[in-house]
Amino acid sequence: MNLINSTLPILIKVVAKSGLGHYTLLLNHKEMKTKSYVELELGAQYLAEPYMQAGMIHFKHLSRCPEISPFEEGLGLIVELLEGDLDFQAYIVENLAQCKDSATYRVLKEMLFASLEGVFHIPFVFEGRACLLQMKKRGGNLELYLYFSVFGALKMLSDEAGVRLFTPFLKVQKFLSTQLEIPILCEGKIEPLFAFKKLFDFKG
Repeated sequence: MNLINSTLPILIKVVAKSGLGHYTLLLNHKEMKTKSYVELELGAQYLAEPYMQAGMIHFKHLSRCPEISPFEEGLGLIVELLEGDLDFQAYIVENLAQCKDSATYRVLKEMLFASLEGVFHIPFVFEGRACLLQMKKRGGNLELYLYFSVFGALKMLSDEAGVRLFTPFLKVQKFLSTQLEIPILCEGKIEPLFAFKKLFDFKG
């Protein structure tokens, strides 16, 4: 099995379903029909690693893309947090009280609920795309969850064993191993540190 001409996972959108396990996918603005033994959600986007085998394209490590609301203030907020110049919960509460935009209100609401579970949850925008940082401290240990549209989900651990980065994609592991000087490891599935459950319907 050889890698096809793609050094990173590719973005797939499910645009149609035609019978049991048969789907139409959108890849690089082109539609293709395929069969999947994994049930796919119509309209959802996925990251997957493409491989060529016996003249056919196969996709491995299919991972559904989370729905991340873009938050333009996110990067600046992350910098303040890492520099230790921010009372995170006070920032959220103050901005919730003043917020008049429903999209921003939704983001701040998610940040508040995450903070109550000890998780710093900050969406941000990088190169025009919505991304996500989640961070949790456990004593002297630190765990990060990162989501970039080009890499998918990443997990970083910093503890007595050192700093390691985890990815579900072999291609991402190979690429980042050439860019970073820390161990890059493959892990089957990477879950966020916090997932917002829509138990309430707040209006901004």
